[in-house]
Amino acid sequence: MCARPKKEKRLFPRKPIRTQVVFENEDSEGVLYFFSTDISLGGIFIESDIPIRVGTQVFLRFSVDEKARPIQATGEVVRVMRDSSELSAQKKIGIGIRFLYLH
Repeated sequence: MCARPKKEKRLFPRKPIRTQVVFENEDSEGVLYFFSTDISLGGIFIESDIPIRVGTQVFLRFSVDEKARPIQATGEVVRVMRDSSELSAQKKIGIGIRFLYLH
């Protein structure tokens, strides 16, 4: 019996991007700095070493090009993935953020 391929839920194609993301959450615990792994018109995926709760509203600032002005966005955490690899010493957490508003 053949397994069915998962249906893609994303509305926009993702592009790999490694850029620093300035991150503030709605709880105002201060500014945090993370790195992105990919981006689309609908959202951004970042690497973290601390968990962020799904549903948390966040405020982001990042650049997609060194010469361009930083993009400011409001988003919502929609996915949190923990690194389950026994080999990974840093135990990174992946956080999917859906853009709610691009300033």
